[in-house]
Amino acid sequence: MNILIFDATPHWSGGANRILLYSKELKKRGHRVTVCCLPESGLSSRLPEENIPFCIINPKSDINLLIIPKLIQLIIKNKIDIIDICSPNFYWIASLAGRITKRTIILTRNVPYRKKGIKKYINRVLYSALVDRIIAISDKIKRELREDFNIPDDKITVIYDGIDTLLFSMQKQNNNLVNPEQYAAAVISRLDDNKGLECFINAIPYIIQKINSILFFIVGTGCIEQQLKNLTTKLNLSEKVIFTGFMNDIPAILAGVDITIMPSPEEGMSMSALESMASGKPVVATSGSGLADIIVNNRSGMIVKPNNSQELADGVVTLLQSDYKQAGREARTIIEEQFALQTVVTQYELLLEKSTQYIKSHPGT
Repeated sequence: MNILIFDATPHWSGGANRILLYSKELKKRGHRVTVCCLPESGLSSRLPEENIPFCIINPKSDINLLIIPKLIQLIIKNKIDIIDICSPNFYWIASLAGRITKRTIILTRNVPYRKKGIKKYINRVLYSALVDRIIAISDKIKRELREDFNIPDDKITVIYDGIDTLLFSMQKQNNNLVNPEQYAAAVISRLDDNKGLECFINAIPYIIQKINSILFFIVGTGCIEQQLKNLTTKLNLSEKVIFTGFMNDIPAILAGVDITIMPSPEEGMSMSALESMASGKPVVATSGSGLADIIVNNRSGMIVKPNNSQELADGVVTLLQSDYKQAGREARTIIEEQFALQTVVTQYELLLEKSTQYIKSHPGT
């Protein structure tokens, strides 16, 4: 199959990583994948390293109809069979281009943000008339799509993000990061407003009241980085919190920590959390994330209420004072059984084939 994937993420993210991993695996299986992404984006710099064809288009607006002729030309020139639209900035224009060229259109939802008011009614048109199938990367997203838009169950398929389980193996502890007598916990995230990071920093004083011998790593960059550093200083936590900046070698970071924390109040399915679980490091996550559907609370990790620093602190303390290494082993098993890259790409591949065959046999749908 010739597959065209649209993504408008400006920076490196879990969604961008998902597209790169899927594209590499699909290429190995004999499919041709072309990715349409933004200029100077994380994908535009990494796709050439894997010899994956890509094109640069900045729609600037999700209703920039002037871009549609360019997309039509791209679809026809590359003899595209199926279109997968992964970013809202491309939802409307790419789906319209797909309808005009009579291609199969998949829409991938990897964020849980729910629409309200007029936007909700407008998006109902998108889901009912302009796309053939929808991929949700978590059960939570599928439930919300069905509740909000009354979409038939068989139109939405849950396909999880894939993890390269060989890269994120059950690694030995890397004691280069901390004193072996200290606990180490990490948050691996974009440092943006919607990630619950202030809640996390405000939880640290409660944690160190119970577990003083602990060090926290905040891995990533973003628009509120300085704000978070200022908060850390204000709370006299500078000796407890290390800001690493952007890190390429996430497996090395995970090898050096005991647990990770995912404080985001709303998340589809955190790729960094899945990588942590694949490394045998259990996660403290919120009930607002898709992780709540896969982590068994108090067994393979901890699920706590969102936007509650005390709850988050209690979850971290409870996990560290339990057999967290056994929880890590159980977390790894979940990844092996449900998130192995080859498994989820096979699910994706089968959905594309089924969708294309259905559309060809039902040209009026």
